[in-house]
Amino acid sequence: MLRALMTRPLRPFAPLSSLLTIGLKLALATSVVAASGCTRRIGNECKLSIDCSLRGERICDLSYLVDEDGFEHPDGKGECIIEGCTAGSCPKEGVCVQIYSTEFLSVACDPDREDRPGGLDDCDANEICLPEGLCADANTARATCRKECSRESMCREGYSCRPTGSGGVYVAIDPETPQDTDETKICMPDG
Repeated sequence: MLRALMTRPLRPFAPLSSLLTIGLKLALATSVVAASGCTRRIGNECKLSIDCSLRGERICDLSYLVDEDGFEHPDGKGECIIEGCTAGSCPKEGVCVQIYSTEFLSVACDPDREDRPGGLDDCDANEICLPEGLCADANTARATCRKECSRESMCREGYSCRPTGSGGVYVAIDPETPQDTDETKICMPDG
């Protein structure tokens, strides 16, 4: 038996060129898969956060679910966002907005006179006076990257291109130049 093994011709290993070819194909396939994970943009539809990013920097906001016809539906899809942004930190298709819960706002204030020397102080220390004249809790505001738009066709079904600057949705203020903060338009749920 040992003699049969010793006399048997050895099979050569795979040539180096074919190993390199296999390695290149594997590297190409890996990069294609990785690149496909990066294609989701702010505002794209999603069911899970992994639909938005494999790295976890984008999440799927499921607070408003839209079906393929643009109607609110429990089996619909959410939108890809980035939570906890700051002014200027969003990808080019998005803008960082502060979203205040306006549902329970009831204390009136004067935005031109609130927290100014000799002015009024109707809002609590943790609140800001929104331009529509209501105090909002700054600690519970959500800062998120949302899809910026200039026309309706830029938004997916079930969303409309609407201006920020009212209804508790404002462009995040740049602390370096707070006076230069301009409102814009973002894709917002129709509901």
